[in-house]
Amino acid sequence: MRKTFFLFPCLLLLGACGGGPTNPAEEDAGTQMAEQVSIFSSKDNQKEWLLQADSVDFAGMEKATLKNPQLLLNENGRQSLSVSGQTGIFDYTQKRVTIEGNAKIVSYVEDAQITAPAFFYRIEDDKIWSEARTVITRGTARTVARGGIQTDSKLSKISIKKQSTRVPKTQKEISRKK
Repeated sequence: MRKTFFLFPCLLLLGACGGGPTNPAEEDAGTQMAEQVSIFSSKDNQKEWLLQADSVDFAGMEKATLKNPQLLLNENGRQSLSVSGQTGIFDYTQKRVTIEGNAKIVSYVEDAQITAPAFFYRIEDDKIWSEARTVITRGTARTVARGGIQTDSKLSKISIKKQSTRVPKTQKEISRKK
């Protein structure tokens, strides 16, 4: 009688737990999520870059999936560049950030905006690039790189693949806003 009494609650507990997912991947799905996340790298007590996202899925061992990511790059302790989009991936092993979905670069130093379907940033060599149609806008000047671009975080030298340019009509359009 005692054995039956002990087995009955155990069977009841097992029956109550049986309705959940049977696949271990389903059980772990969503358990590695975090909201309002910031990942950064510092050098000499100053942030070199800061990656923020509304939510991050850390479930992968090599990559994290980002929702509404924004990569902020700093120069001399000041924010110089922002790369944002709808989704992204932070690849730990390659030390690379991918930002896609209406991806946009805004340079606060150069007063320029660059748009593309996706941008890639390799942390180790401070390289930003795109592989598809990319539009560079500064004032009223507009350049289209049909094959993408490659640059650094300072936008000091931009390599343009398959270019077409709309030249400003007046000298005033060329001058920078200050």
